[in-house]
Parts: sequence; structure tokens; C-alpha cells
Amino acid sequence: MSMRPDLLDLNLLRVLRTVYATRNVTKAAQALFTTQSAVSNALRRLRERLDDPLFIRGADGMVPTALVQALIGPIESGLGGIEAALRDTRAFDPRTSDRLFRLLGNDLAQMVFVPPLLRHLAGVAPDIRLETVDCPLEEARHAMSEGMIDLAVGNWPEIGSDYRRHDLFTETFVVLMSQSNPLAEGALTVSDYLAARHVDYRPGGDSYPVLMRALDSLLLERNAGRHIVFTAKHGLGLASVIADTDMLLTIPGRLAASMTARIDALVARPFPYPTPPFTISAQWHVRSDHDPAVCWFREQLVLLFSDG
Repeated sequence: MSMRPDLLDLNLLRVLRTVYATRNVTKAAQALFTTQSAVSNALRRLRERLDDPLFIRGADGMVPTALVQALIGPIESGLGGIEAALRDTRAFDPRTSDRLFRLLGNDLAQMVFVPPLLRHLAGVAPDIRLETVDCPLEEARHAMSEGMIDLAVGNWPEIGSDYRRHDLFTETFVVLMSQSNPLAEGALTVSDYLAARHVDYRPGGDSYPVLMRALDSLLLERNAGRHIVFTAKHGLGLASVIADTDMLLTIPGRLAASMTARIDALVARPFPYPTPPFTISAQWHVRSDHDPAVCWFREQLVLLFSDG
């Protein structure tokens, strides 16, 4: 079979670029927000048109052939130029746009960012739509480079050299408890904290490791442990759990503030052991620097959440 490059389309080249970046069909499908079968089908069509296997399975994933290695540079350059041209020529008016913005964020970030963001957007951009995505950072990196995720918000590490970052605010940990808890009557001490029953909330991102480093230091210093009654990966329902029990929940201050604002039976107290503050930021791929829609959306985040 002879090569038939004249029958290629841009979607096939986008699939090739993503499979090349991820070295994995499943991860490529996740980055492109499509199915694994759709990616496999695109690769099959590409193999037929280019008369080349494209990738060979290896110990570390899918190894590109010499043809793919030769094509990937021009493909990256060509697709990048086309995408930039389309972005630059597309007018954006927040008052009339129905643009969908995708945010990478764990459920902690969703609880902190989304409610005030949606309230704000209802007044200035009523047809704008939001979608939150929670996936491993490596998958998110490829999805952002493909334009499938617009921003990463939260306490994420630096994503990469092709990504920009704007720090929004610093955060500290507090201890959430029921107003009926006897510990709510005064200052919370380390001894009280260690003697209490706890919910261990483990969201994605880097905030939980920050807390664990502080707790490891405290527990080593006191030769003690925490009495963990409930371990939670997701934050849904935790406010009600704390309001109805004597358990303590150690979480970032803004998340605690959003919970106490909704449920009067909750109070927050300072975490009784020194912990360093951590930074909540927005990160994005450089490809969106000249996208007027994403630039506007970043401005809204800064307006709503930036400390300075």
C-alpha cells in the first residue's frame, strides 16, 4: 500500500500528537476527552493512509516509528499555528458567549472556587459554562497542552516549563468541629487535638502532603497517634458528618469558611501546631496566552480570589 497523506485530516493529526506525547492509547483518550476505541480507530486510519505502523509496543509504552519521529515536529508546528490563528480571529464577548471552560481541580478546589465563580459569572457572563476535571497531573499536562483543559487551580506543583502560573492566595489549616463539641468552647490545644476522634480527608493535589508533614512532625514529637474514625477521599457530606459528631476535620481555612457559612452548627479553630502556609495558584499552558476567552477567564479568577 502506498502512502496517501492527501487524505489526512487535522483530527487524525491531533490524535497522533497526543499518542506521541502520552505513549498510551488510554491516556491519549483521556487527554482528548474521547473514547479509547475512537483513538484506536484514528490510529488505524492513519496507518492506512501513511502505510506505516506508527507505534510499536515497548516496555515503556508505545514507541514511535522513524516516520512519526520525522513528522512530529512539523505536525506540532502546523497544528500550533492553525490553532493560534483560529483563537486570534475568534471574537470573545463574555456577555453573549456560551464558551465551556474546563478547570483541573480536586473536589476541595471545586468546593472553594466553583460556588463564588458561578455566582459571579451569572451576572457578567450568564451563558458561560464550567466543567471540573479531576485526573492525574501527567494526564492533565497533556490535556492542557491540547487545549482540552483551560486552567489548573489549587495547590499543584509546577506543571512544566511550557506552563505559566499566577499565585492567587496563601492558605493555612484549621480544625473544623461541631459547635456542640466541648473543644469549641476555648482555644484548641495540641493535647486536646491528639485525644480527639478525627476524619482524615485526603484530596488530590499537594495540600494533603503539606498537612501530613506537619502531623508527622507533631506525632513524632509527642510520640502519639491520631484516632482516625473515618477516612474520606472526597469532601461530599463531610460538613454534615462533623456537625453531627464529636469528630474533628483538619482542612484549609477557605474550605472551612465555606462550610461554616452554610452550616451554623460548625465552627473552626486554628490548627494548634505550627504549619507552613501553602500557595493556591492558577496554571495554564502557554498556548492560551493569546486566547482572549481564557485570558478573560483568568482575570475573573484573579478578581475573585487573588490576595493582591
